Amino acid sequence: MTVKYTQKVANQRGFGSFAGLLLRWRGSVYKMVWQDMAVYILLYYSISFIYRFALFEYQKRIFENIVLNCAQFRNMVPISFVLGFYVSLVVNRWWGTYKNIPWPDTTALLLATHIQGQDATSREIRSTVMRYVNLTIAITFSMVSPSVKRKYTSLENFVMA
Repeated sequence: MTVKYTQKVANQRGFGSFAGLLLRWRGSVYKMVWQDMAVYILLYYSISFIYRFALFEYQKRIFENIVLNCAQFRNMVPISFVLGFYVSLVVNRWWGTYKNIPWPDTTALLLATHIQGQDATSREIRSTVMRYVNLTIAITFSMVSPSVKRKYTSLENFVMA
């Protein structure tokens, strides 16, 4: 879904205008992750508070040894390698999905190449074949996509469209 914010961005003035825009922004990444970020910040500051004010010196040394041990294990597998592998996997899945979408363009070009002519019969044959191709794509999408299934609940809906 595309959300247009051009008018709101153009009218923002003064201190805190960006924060005000973010609060109205419906398609924001910030709105998606703010709960996780709030929990992370709360945990971070609670651990920091406990370390600074509630632990004795020997307990602080034990905590520091635990932190060093965790840091040592964290460096065994580089995060850039794991992140690169993950991004590669996501992009390959997206590209595979994109390549499997049936596009009627290739069929239309082949049809125009093999059924030549500007007379009524040739145009009617090309039009009928492309109508069937589009119908099969729409029926396939109705089996896969819930939004298309809601729009085309029966074969009569396809005929009407």
